[in-house]
Amino acid sequence: MDITRAFSYAFDDKEWASKLAIIAIIAFASVITTPILMGLIGWAALLGYYVDLVRNLRDGRSTPLPRWDNYGLKISRGASVLTAAFVYSLPNILVACCIATTFSFWGDNFTGSFIGFATIFCLAPVLLIYNLVTWPMLALGMARYAEEHNVGVFFQFGDLFATIRQNLGPTLQWALYTFIANLIIGVIGAIPCIGWVVAPALAIPVQAYLTATYAGMIETPLRAPAKPKRA
Repeated sequence: MDITRAFSYAFDDKEWASKLAIIAIIAFASVITTPILMGLIGWAALLGYYVDLVRNLRDGRSTPLPRWDNYGLKISRGASVLTAAFVYSLPNILVACCIATTFSFWGDNFTGSFIGFATIFCLAPVLLIYNLVTWPMLALGMARYAEEHNVGVFFQFGDLFATIRQNLGPTLQWALYTFIANLIIGVIGAIPCIGWVVAPALAIPVQAYLTATYAGMIETPLRAPAKPKRA
């Protein structure tokens, strides 16, 4: 797993500028667009592109960045990924909702504040462990979905958990590299104007590379890689 390659491989594509620019435009539009449904459609398109990119990387294509076409298919596949991500995030969402709805009562008295902060301190380690386990499960599910296009692979919880447990070394390496990559992208995103465009454009190809490489370390592709065409 080469984190330097994760940031550089996209630029091997002669059309990298236009492909990455569309990622940045859709990401920006998805953040500012209302109603929220339109924003979700944008994120679905990005995730559908992510799925195609992971598949191309798993195939070993020399220029894996997909073209921006078949938007309907990308949105459909991305919607499946959004659904899976929502299910995986339910514990986080429920805890966040509970905190948000009860926060105003914490400062009323000592008892309310104590109960509120004690609840956070008790739930935080549980959520941390939950996310550390489900984070690689979702990534592995993404790689399998890129192969099968069957949303059910995300919910084979027992098999996903058993696979990452049996491959703890590669899983920890992927988690570390993903953290480092997110940190770098976050620093880039903190740069006014230019960083706001570059960070989202890089995020998808970088994360897709790490996901595909992680899956390649612990699983055999479900179908034979595409053979390179002769010149």
